[in-house]
Amino acid sequence: MTPSTARRPGESSSRSIFAAFSPRVVNGVLELPVYHMRGGTSTGIVLWEEHLPADLALREEAIRWIMGVPPAGEVKGNRQTTGLGRGVTTSNKVFIVNRSPNDKADITSTLAQLAADKAAIDWSVNCGNMSAALPMYALDTGLFPAAKGRTVLRIYNTNTRVTTDATVRTPEATTFIPADTEIPGVLGRFPGVELSLRKPVGAKTGKLLPTGNVVDRIKGVDVSCVDVAVPMIIIRAADLGMTGHESVEALSRDTALKQKLREIWVEAGLAMALKKKDGTPMTADELANSETVPKVCLVAPGDADANITARYFTPQTPHNSLAVTGGCCLAVACLVPGTVAHGVASGLEALGRETRETVVAMRNPAGILRARVTASIDGDAVAVPSAAYERSAQIFLRGHFPVYGASDALLAFGRQW
Repeated sequence: MTPSTARRPGESSSRSIFAAFSPRVVNGVLELPVYHMRGGTSTGIVLWEEHLPADLALREEAIRWIMGVPPAGEVKGNRQTTGLGRGVTTSNKVFIVNRSPNDKADITSTLAQLAADKAAIDWSVNCGNMSAALPMYALDTGLFPAAKGRTVLRIYNTNTRVTTDATVRTPEATTFIPADTEIPGVLGRFPGVELSLRKPVGAKTGKLLPTGNVVDRIKGVDVSCVDVAVPMIIIRAADLGMTGHESVEALSRDTALKQKLREIWVEAGLAMALKKKDGTPMTADELANSETVPKVCLVAPGDADANITARYFTPQTPHNSLAVTGGCCLAVACLVPGTVAHGVASGLEALGRETRETVVAMRNPAGILRARVTASIDGDAVAVPSAAYERSAQIFLRGHFPVYGASDALLAFGRQW
C-alpha cells in the first residue's frame, strides 16, 4: 500500500485494535499515537496507517512534527529538539504499518526516511535494522497473534516490494519474547528477531548487477555495483588510500574522502539507472544529495573471525555499524565471482549448482555481522532465494505525541476520531 492510499478513519474494523490508543484532540492540540522503538542499531517511530491522513502532504506534515525536522526546506544544524529524531539517519526512521491486503503477507510496512536538517522525506528505501521492531509492534498491539514456541510474521515492504519473514521466540504463545539476544553495537540483551529476506536480489533495479558488469571503472577506481535488498557501491579501501579499519570519527572528518565517494556514487548511480519512488530516473544532483541510495561500502581483508572488513556509508555519512540490508548485499557480493568483495573476502566456499546456505561474517566498527545467504550459481547466473540475519528490538515507549503546530487540515483530521 503506498503512502497516499490509506483508509480513512472508521473504514476498517481493525480500528478496534487501538480502542484507547487513537488520534485525539486535547485542549485544541492534536495528539497522534506513536510507538518509539529500536530495531537492530536503528531507532525510530512505528505508526498505524489508519492513524494518519490519507493525503500524502498531511501525512508528511505529521511525520515531520513527530520527528522534529524542518516543516519546509533545509535548516542546517537542526538538532531535532522538538521531536523524537536523534540527528543521524539511522535514528530518523518512521515505519507505517497496516494489515496486508492479500494472503501473501501478514502486514505491510512503508518506510519514511528523514534527515535532521531537511523537510524532504525519502519513500524509496527499506531499513533491515528497523524492520526488526515490527514483529514486536504487531504482537504488542494485537495486530498479529503469537504462536506457541515461535511466531513467524510475513512483512511486505511497499518501498522495495520485498517480503521479509520475521521469526521471534514466543514460548507461551503470548507477547513475551525472551530478552536473550546480543548484537554488535547494542549494549545488553534484548528480544531477538531473525529476519529472512525473500528474493532480495534487484530490490531497486531488478538486477543483481545493475550495470551488467561485476566491476566498473569509475573515477579511476574499480567498483562493484550490486543490488541485494539495497543498491550498493563496493570499493577496495586500499584503492582510496585507506586501510578499511578507520574509525567512524576519522571517516567523518575526511572531507576529501567523502567528496571522492560522492563523485563515485553519483556516476555509479546514473550507471545503475536508479529511480525515485515515482519511477523517474534520479538526476546527478538528486544522487549527490541523496541520504539513502546508493549505499557505499569500503572493504578490506578480514581476520581470524571475519571473512571481510567493511566501512559502510549511508551514503552521506559513515555508519557506526553495518546496516543489515547493506550487510546482506555485501554478503552476497562476497559470493559472486569477480566482484570487488569476492576478490577481498577469504575463507568462503565457492558457490555451486546446488542451493546451500553460507554464513558470511563481516567485521565493522561495532563488531561482526553475520548473514546467512542461501544461494547457487549456474554459469554466470547467481540465484539468491533468501538472506537472513539476527537482530534485537525493544519498545522505548507507547504514547501520544502532541503536534502543537498542526495545520488546520491536520487538526481537522484529528477531530474526526
